Amino acid sequence: MRLDALRGLFLVIMAGVHVPTPLSRWLHEPMGYLSAAEGFVFLGACLAGFVFSKVRRKSGAALMRTRIFARVKRIYAVHLGLVLAAVTVAWALAGRVRPLQYHFHDFLQRPIESLALIPLLLHQPPLFDILPLYIVFLGLTPWCLGLAARRGWAVVLGGSAILWAAAQWMPPGGLVKALAPWIALRLGSFNLLGWQFLWVLGLAAGETMVREPHGVRRHRRAPLWPALAIVAAGILCRHRFGLQPVMVPNFAFWTDKWRLGPLRLIDSMAWAVLLWSWNPRPPLWLVKPLALLGRNSLAVFAAHIPLAIVATTWIALQERSAAARTVVGFAVVGALFPFAWLLERRAGAAHRLDRAA
Repeated sequence: MRLDALRGLFLVIMAGVHVPTPLSRWLHEPMGYLSAAEGFVFLGACLAGFVFSKVRRKSGAALMRTRIFARVKRIYAVHLGLVLAAVTVAWALAGRVRPLQYHFHDFLQRPIESLALIPLLLHQPPLFDILPLYIVFLGLTPWCLGLAARRGWAVVLGGSAILWAAAQWMPPGGLVKALAPWIALRLGSFNLLGWQFLWVLGLAAGETMVREPHGVRRHRRAPLWPALAIVAAGILCRHRFGLQPVMVPNFAFWTDKWRLGPLRLIDSMAWAVLLWSWNPRPPLWLVKPLALLGRNSLAVFAAHIPLAIVATTWIALQERSAAARTVVGFAVVGALFPFAWLLERRAGAAHRLDRAA
């Protein structure tokens, strides 16, 4: 439940950030050099490593691959339905609704080519680039877990770290810019080579918890204070109480989100180690609503995207007061909870019917 609640918290932060309100400033990276995307991807990888390595150990690699690819197909279907519906509405309304012209600018420049590329995950409008990231990484998960079982995690993590390091020195958007005159590529903001390292680290953590649960628990307390020191330093530096950008040469390189810069990677891992070592137990009244979102994370994430686009469009159509924008932001976040509740109630009713049958 606590892991689901953590996913739910990241969903709330994402929804709050994606709607431009006075709240967005406070929800944007409140935990230091760490956004909701890093937490969501790492936690998703941990759970994937934990769940699917259990399946592999109990029922074999074939069943593990079957279940992983079933999950991949489900996420792909959600992404494809969502993005096709969104670009169709934008195509129809953009002439009368100017904010949609800005949001879907690349698609509207070459709509036919973009429609052909969307099913291949080669055209990703803004806000529609996290699910493709998940699809690619989850599709590679059976290979990662299989190689780790045969050769050990040192080989997998070493190769993944080399790819991450290469991503830090690659020019951003080089491939897209080179092919732009011939093809309407839009690969999203996230650099796959950089972010795959975070996914592989999460897989390794989840699989290790299955393979060596007692060893993991025995060493839990040792890294608590170093992780806490790094987390505290990250919060202070991010919010300008300590480190200033002018004090560090090439500061943007170290903190780049889209390539997962070194400071972001360190901060993300420090938070993961801190929560694992500390093992906090917040009250149930706080955990349960967030866990509701986390249990339905795919549907809730998919629902928040059109809500955020509609809210952003309404705000951009004319000057809105800070109070009005704040109300809209709360409305978008608040709508996620009854939506998840309805999903769970419907699933529970279907389960009861199955049991009765």
